[in-house]
Amino acid sequence: MIATLIMTSLRNLIWIYLWLLIFEGALRKWIIPSLDAPLLIIRDPFVIWIYFQAWRNGLSFNNAFFAANLVLAVATAILSSFFGLGNLLLTLYGLRTDYLQVPLIFLIPQILNRDDVVAMGRFLFYLSIPMTVLVILQFRSAPDSLLNKGTMTTHYGTVRPSGTFSFGPGVTTFFTMTSVFVLYGYIQARTYKIWLMIPVTIAILIASACSGSRNCLVSIGLVAVVAILCVVIRGKGVGGIIVAAVAIALALFVVSTTTVGQEGFDQLNQRIEDAGQTEGGGEGFVARFFNSMLSPLLSMGQAPFFGYGLGLGTTAALSLSPNDLYWPENEWDRLIFECGPIFGFLLIAFRIALTLAVAKRAFEAYRRDNILPLLLFAFCGLLILNGQWGVGPTILGFAVLGGGLTLAACEEPEEEDQEEEEEAENQLDHSPAADTVG
Repeated sequence: MIATLIMTSLRNLIWIYLWLLIFEGALRKWIIPSLDAPLLIIRDPFVIWIYFQAWRNGLSFNNAFFAANLVLAVATAILSSFFGLGNLLLTLYGLRTDYLQVPLIFLIPQILNRDDVVAMGRFLFYLSIPMTVLVILQFRSAPDSLLNKGTMTTHYGTVRPSGTFSFGPGVTTFFTMTSVFVLYGYIQARTYKIWLMIPVTIAILIASACSGSRNCLVSIGLVAVVAILCVVIRGKGVGGIIVAAVAIALALFVVSTTTVGQEGFDQLNQRIEDAGQTEGGGEGFVARFFNSMLSPLLSMGQAPFFGYGLGLGTTAALSLSPNDLYWPENEWDRLIFECGPIFGFLLIAFRIALTLAVAKRAFEAYRRDNILPLLLFAFCGLLILNGQWGVGPTILGFAVLGGGLTLAACEEPEEEDQEEEEEAENQLDHSPAADTVG
């Protein structure tokens, strides 16, 4: 009984983390704007409390990533204090950005299982409808409207909606994560009600059109490609993919008949054409992604041996940096910038190893005929690998939550474990060997 209450309490804390991740921007923009800066770290006290409760109640911290994360945090903090340009507050902010929330990835699967993850998907479904309404209102409102506080103005006279988030990338990550559960619902029949999935499918298409973001299309497309490959390779769920294709086609038709849908798609097409002329089309977009991973090799000579200091490469420190200081554009550049070539590359290696560890668990679950972890990894893998944690807390939050939910989706509910054990025992009792012994 006590153990059940403890796990319920920890589950509630994870749900609070999700709520704060989604509504933190609304608090900062509209509800308590006077506390804009402190609210940047509103999830951190809950993360620390989760760690305390997990340690107190015997959850395992016996993981190689816990130790490596702690060693890197202590080493880079000490080096920042002696050799960095930042102050103590910036160093602490750098610690929370790069290290504080990483252990949560491996604690979440000790708290949640696949049923809990499916329930979170259902929650995202219900939330995606009002979120889309807000995105539409922001898209149709003037750039200086109160609704558009925190949005980025485009040269088309509109904005890139930010929803309840502080900035536009939050909308992309939110709807990409939602698309995971929509596709899973189509493939894995009877997981969610079809009457709920259809309007959510329409909502995702509208929000994607209004987002003005190519990353939104690419991210959702990546999840869709992984879903199709899972179905084709394992030979199950073909009917679900066909239903999904029909639903998406109908949703596209419906959205294209609306004024906001037409305006959104027209602007998105124009955005793609304009960016293509600058970058060189799709090849340029792909090249930009790979350059973000190779650029640390070029930035090594632009940072001191021990870096400029933790936190100095984050957006929070932008106004505090010297004007003539080289500013990193990509996440891995930021790690070199803050920690220097040696520890910066150690941090990059840590992020690569972390990504591979989550991917390995997801693939193992797929081999057991559980595709949800692999779909979730398609959403969060790049966020863990080189997502811009230093730009803002939203990307970091979705990377950590996505990684944790990927591992949690690998955990079968206890009821299913018991059924499998009973089935195995029944098979053993009725086997020829058992009859012989009898």
